[in-house]
Amino acid sequence: MSKPVTKKLTNAQKGKITFCIFFISLSLTQLVMYISVIASNGFSMNSIVFSYYTDTYMDFFNPLKVSLLKEPYGSSNLGEYSFYSPLYILLFRFMSYFANGDVYDYDKSYLAHFHETNLVYVFFAAITTAALSIVIYNIKKGNAITKVWFLFLCLFSAPMIYNFERGNIIIIALFFLFLFVLNYNSEKAYERHLSLIALALAVAIKPYAIIFVVLLLREKRWKDSLFSLIYSVLLYIVPSFFVGGLSVIGNIFKKIPDVINMIQDGGAAYRTDIFAGLDILSMSLGYNTMSNSSPVKYIIWAILVISLIVCGFISKSKWKRVLALTLVVIAGPFAELETSLILLFMPLILCLDSDEERKAMDMVHVFLFVLVMAPLAITDCIISFEQNTGHEIYLHSYLVSIAIMLFIFMLFIETITMPLAGIELNDPKPEDDKTKEKAKKKEKNAKG
Repeated sequence: MSKPVTKKLTNAQKGKITFCIFFISLSLTQLVMYISVIASNGFSMNSIVFSYYTDTYMDFFNPLKVSLLKEPYGSSNLGEYSFYSPLYILLFRFMSYFANGDVYDYDKSYLAHFHETNLVYVFFAAITTAALSIVIYNIKKGNAITKVWFLFLCLFSAPMIYNFERGNIIIIALFFLFLFVLNYNSEKAYERHLSLIALALAVAIKPYAIIFVVLLLREKRWKDSLFSLIYSVLLYIVPSFFVGGLSVIGNIFKKIPDVINMIQDGGAAYRTDIFAGLDILSMSLGYNTMSNSSPVKYIIWAILVISLIVCGFISKSKWKRVLALTLVVIAGPFAELETSLILLFMPLILCLDSDEERKAMDMVHVFLFVLVMAPLAITDCIISFEQNTGHEIYLHSYLVSIAIMLFIFMLFIETITMPLAGIELNDPKPEDDKTKEKAKKKEKNAKG
């Protein structure tokens, strides 16, 4: 008796299954969030935002206050916040013209006192979110329903909710990074060149975005790489002449160690850097956190960051290259919080829409994307004040740290460890079913 023939899934079918698993999983977690928030009278929302109302929108209001100072990079008056880039300060100075100046006499709870300042943030959030939504809607493959559904899941994901609550300008940097990643290898010369300017604008807002120049270096586009660096330097330096002169650049770099120490002293909660990930792994195993000055921490950090950059160069998968470089931005700096997680929208879209050969390991990546984006609004904390000085660690913050570390370790194993062990990585060539059908018809016609 002959064995039944099992039909293999095509690459397109595997892609649809991956797509459905992601959409259904994230949709269910968002449904759980709405039920949890209603059942707890809104209290459970505290587990996926930064604080209990006393520090709301501070990533927006702190630079807004600094932007109005005569010397934004001086040592007095909020000098500890003056590590923002000059273009960052200029953007906020422009927005400050729409607010009541008296608001800057208050340290906290601005929204309770000043409707004008509240509206400035509302306008900022509305405009930037609309711009990002247009980009995501237009680049996501699929019909209108799929696009709208995906956009809804992004806008109500945990990273986006957290970003709304903080009011961070990283949403503008993400907009420009999207334009760069989508157009840097365009067939049209003017689009390629505009993408270099987009990258420079992202760098002028968030300097660590310069790591994405690796995508150009990988293709040996030395001229374009040079142009992107020149544009980045110009857009970073020229605005400094409007906020105190060229000397402010030095003041910014002097502040970086203080900012790093300030954030690390607050504990591992809400952080996405490798140091926080190592601390959470250590606490999960019942040990104390490692000292911030521990050389072991720095050695592990250096190995993982270098491996991500190498992955950005040598990976044969485009979405994994973008993921690796995004993780350098998210997990590499010591002074980044969960606002940076919205940058994962870029590799997520590339992963879901990819026509590369689907592998079993890709499903693990998709599961990790769901973990990062899932708004798990549950009030019980995983790690308390006693274990983590500064903040409790809630379930979502805990899972995010674990997911980021697993992303890094998986890319390290797939892209570096396996090839070193002699395991060949298949070139992820796209499998185009329509092209195959056309070829078969052509062959039939030729025989006929």
